[in-house]
Amino acid sequence: MEYKLENPVRISTKSPHESLYRWFVEELDTATKKISPNYVPWGWSLYFDATALTVVRSLEFETDKTSDVNEHIHGRRTPQTSDRRAAASYSFFGTNRKIERFTLRIVKSKDDEESFHVFGSPSYEHEWDFENLLQSDTVEVEVVLPASRFERIASFVESDNPKAVLILGGVHGFYSEWSPSIRTTDIKVLANLKDQKVSIDGEAEIDPPVLGKIGSFSFRLLKGGVATGKIEADDTEADPPSIFEERPASPAPSVDISGLEKKLAKLAIPLWIAVGLLVVSLFR
Repeated sequence: MEYKLENPVRISTKSPHESLYRWFVEELDTATKKISPNYVPWGWSLYFDATALTVVRSLEFETDKTSDVNEHIHGRRTPQTSDRRAAASYSFFGTNRKIERFTLRIVKSKDDEESFHVFGSPSYEHEWDFENLLQSDTVEVEVVLPASRFERIASFVESDNPKAVLILGGVHGFYSEWSPSIRTTDIKVLANLKDQKVSIDGEAEIDPPVLGKIGSFSFRLLKGGVATGKIEADDTEADPPSIFEERPASPAPSVDISGLEKKLAKLAIPLWIAVGLLVVSLFR
C-alpha cells in the first residue's frame, strides 16, 4: 500500500532548547533541507463540531450461526474555527494537505466495557473490484460505551438531530510547535512511523507517541433551542487540564509512560449531554 506522502519526516535530537524539549519531529524537502518548525507532542484541548449524527442498528447472521445485533452512532467532525482558542488546521506529517475527513464513531459495547481511541492514516490508493480507489486523509475517534450509556446518547440523537461539540485533550499522535500558550493553529498528525516513513537521528532510543490513546474526552449534545453547535464564550467551561500537569519540559518520551498510563486509568473521563441550559453528567 503506497501512502500519498510529499515530504520526508525525521525525528531529531538536536534540540535548540533542551530545557523545553529533548527531541522534535521535522519535515524536510527532497534534498533533506528542513522546511518545517520543530513539532513536539501537543497535550492541550482541541475543539470540534459533530454533525450528521446517525444511529445505526443492524441485524446480521450467517448460516448455522446465531444472529448478531450491532449498534453504533456515527457522524462527521469539523475542527472549530469560531474563535482564536478553537481555530486549528490539521495535516499528516509528510503531507501538505489539510485533513478534510474527520469522523466520530460511538459503539455499543457487548461486554459493558468502555474505551476511547483515535485512528487515522494519510491518503492511499487501494484496489476494489479491479478499480483503483483513493482513500482520503482520515482521522476517526472511536468510543465504546456500556449499553446504558450508549442508549442514553442514542435516544437524544434519534429524537431530535442535535448539534454536538467534541473536545479532545492529550491526543497521542497530535503535534504542534512548543508554546507557553494552551492554543495552537497548526496540528501535525503522526499515525504510524513505518507508514509515514519516519527516520530517527542516529541511534537515539525514542518512542514518539502515535495515534491511539486519548487523554480526555468530552461530548456535548446541544438541544432545546440552541441554534448552533459551536461553543460560545458564555457557555464554555474552563479548559480541561492537559494530561501533562503542566506544559512538558520535554516531549512524551521523557515522561514516565507507566506513571502516565496509571494517571489515565484513574482519569474520570467526562461525557456530558447539554439539554438547553441543563448539563447532565453521564459519568457520575
